[in-house]
Amino acid sequence: MRFARPPLLAVLIAAVLALAGAGAGAQDEPTPELISEEPTGEAPPRSDEAAYTQWFVRQAVERYDATGRDATLEYYNDPASVDGQWYVFVVNSDGILIGHPTRPDLRDTSTAARLDVFGKPYGQEIVAATADGRWVDYYFDHPDTGRPEQKHSWVVAHDGLFFGSGWYDVDESEAPPKIARRPYARYLVAEAIERYDTEGREYTLDYHNLPEALDGEWYVFILDADGTLLSNPNRTDLVGTDLSNITDVTGKNYGQELVAATAGGVWVDYFFTHPETRQETQKHSWVVRHDDLILGVGWHASGEAPPQTDVAGYSQYLVHQAIERYVAEGRDAVVEYYSDPATVDGQWYVAVADSGGTIIAHPLNEDLIGVDTATLTDVNGKAFGAEMVAATTSGAWVDFYNPDPTDGETKRKHMWVIRYDDLMFGSGWYTVPEPPADKMAGEMADETGPAKDTATG
Repeated sequence: MRFARPPLLAVLIAAVLALAGAGAGAQDEPTPELISEEPTGEAPPRSDEAAYTQWFVRQAVERYDATGRDATLEYYNDPASVDGQWYVFVVNSDGILIGHPTRPDLRDTSTAARLDVFGKPYGQEIVAATADGRWVDYYFDHPDTGRPEQKHSWVVAHDGLFFGSGWYDVDESEAPPKIARRPYARYLVAEAIERYDTEGREYTLDYHNLPEALDGEWYVFILDADGTLLSNPNRTDLVGTDLSNITDVTGKNYGQELVAATAGGVWVDYFFTHPETRQETQKHSWVVRHDDLILGVGWHASGEAPPQTDVAGYSQYLVHQAIERYVAEGRDAVVEYYSDPATVDGQWYVAVADSGGTIIAHPLNEDLIGVDTATLTDVNGKAFGAEMVAATTSGAWVDFYNPDPTDGETKRKHMWVIRYDDLMFGSGWYTVPEPPADKMAGEMADETGPAKDTATG
């Protein structure tokens, strides 16, 4: 990611998902110009991503040779080993992931069988690496943003293990929508870190103390390594205060949690002053330690649903309520909850699929459980399931025809679908489509026989 110097009063807009096409195929042999023969003692500049990645992997191999398997895995399973976008992952000879500092949920699962969001079997390429190393290109969640980005990993086989690390290509076309609150918070923190790396400490602190750095309830706050607040455009009166042991209105010492943040990031919940209402309301903040700073962004839980007349807003609200339930209670609880017909609210309900698109929760149709979303088509033959599977952590609207649960009639459905962690969540509303124009109906009849009545499917 490259960050150009913005005007001090500019509103931050940038970054996320490179989805212009499927991941580039991995090279069968390492590209000669990317292989560095420099000694491992001195790190190449991070601006030379390929050389820095290879150096990072060599450091892991040398650590393994020096300290052994157990100590190496303990080190690289610790989020403190994360270096910006770089971290080491370790796979055993059976293709099982045994080392990963940012995705502990993937440990003890098969890397060899893993596909990326475009269905590329990149895991097979990882376990095909040799002692000479190879590059593997695929999409994977960025540790700062949590969004799938194209990753270029260097993988080396050594003593029955595969050691890998890589860097990400990030499309800076747009941020995630604010309704995707957790990805948006992580995005803003990642942008602040990029600003710090590019523009320096003083510029970054000045920027995030400006009133213009407030965007509704969204802003970046920054502490030093010991917990002293350095930037907060919402509470400038607290700048210079030691927050390492600060408590909220409920008595919770959330300052200790802020100071305990690592390079891998942590979510911290506490009550804080809402910048618009000035009330003390619960806030959910993503906090990351970077160099000698602690940077965080969060949002306030209002607890209020949009009116159902705001059909798009209400659909997104239901999806993000489901994500919050997942974060608070876990996957099994979410599957059980959204498989219950009692969760259907008129035309609205939430459906859940796993990362590969297999439906795991649906309150209206048990026959859909276990079905691959990518195979779904509607009554007009539209392959809407493939659009759902292509949804990212930024979210996507998918339109298709489906029975309305309120009356059983087939209508046009507008569904909000978004990925979070290793799940996909979706909900939407229905509209009765306008009948096709006479000219269009004639063209359909000419090509396929009598035109379908799309109002009823």
